[in-house]
Amino acid sequence: MDLTAVITGSVAILSVFVGLPVTVLSFINKYRENKNKAELEKIKYQKEILELEIEKETVQLKRLEAENRKYDELLKLEGRPE
Repeated sequence: MDLTAVITGSVAILSVFVGLPVTVLSFINKYRENKNKAELEKIKYQKEILELEIEKETVQLKRLEAENRKYDELLKLEGRPE
């Protein structure tokens, strides 16, 4: 056997046992990374939705307080006790 055949055989064996797993694992890692980014983006949107719902409830509470003050003033004008 000459040296070229040994080197070629060694490279072929190494590429099967090293190169192929590295390639497969890199694809798996990339898939997980993309999945994590998508999950993070989903959580960000959920947070934004919840913040908007809180703001909506705050505005509704302020509206109800203003309406309550209006009715209190009407009751005072009619002379009724609260």
